[in-house]
Amino acid sequence: MPIDTTLRDALSAVTTASLARALMRRGLGACVPRGLRRRTGGTRAVGAAVTMRLIPARDEAGPSLADAVEAVPEGAVVVIDAGGAGSALPFGAILAERLLRRGAAGLVVSGALPAGGSLPVWDCGEAPALAAPGLVLAGTNEPIGCAGAAVHPGDIVVGDGHGIVIVPPTIAEVVAFEAVEQQRLDLWILRAVENGGSLAGLLPPDEAALARFRAETETR
Repeated sequence: MPIDTTLRDALSAVTTASLARALMRRGLGACVPRGLRRRTGGTRAVGAAVTMRLIPARDEAGPSLADAVEAVPEGAVVVIDAGGAGSALPFGAILAERLLRRGAAGLVVSGALPAGGSLPVWDCGEAPALAAPGLVLAGTNEPIGCAGAAVHPGDIVVGDGHGIVIVPPTIAEVVAFEAVEQQRLDLWILRAVENGGSLAGLLPPDEAALARFRAETETR
């Protein structure tokens, strides 16, 4: 499902760290994949999740990974459970290039991809030098676990240089607003410290600090 332009702009304007803090205040710690880093391509990605699950290959044939890639809609972020850091995504560079040509916004893999390419990619690191057992597609557009995070089809995936955050669409607007406010508060605290302010009452901000923040920012 396409993301509303206003919501996309709001999510693009905040860091994944601010979004993660907003989600964790709601008890949603399982929305932050762990150990993934941006490897290639642009600096940010925002898009609806298309999920894929890969498992070690056996003799029987499974669904076509190529067909699954061809079905990815424009603007989506593909999230793949590939089993962990020791697993290399099969034909990863080729698949990433095809996703880029189809207009995908990014690729998130709990596995490894070769470096290079223009599609924004977050993964576990360099593909292993020794070939791991082959992986085959076991399912698409179903809930998966990716690097410790729960990802449902249609969740909003936001990625930047700090990592990835998975935002449930039902709370995306309020979480985006809270993240914007969190960044404004963080910037105000930074400016206070730069001006010689003590951390006492600022980390975390007490009621007096919050009152000063609101007074100073609302009058601008």
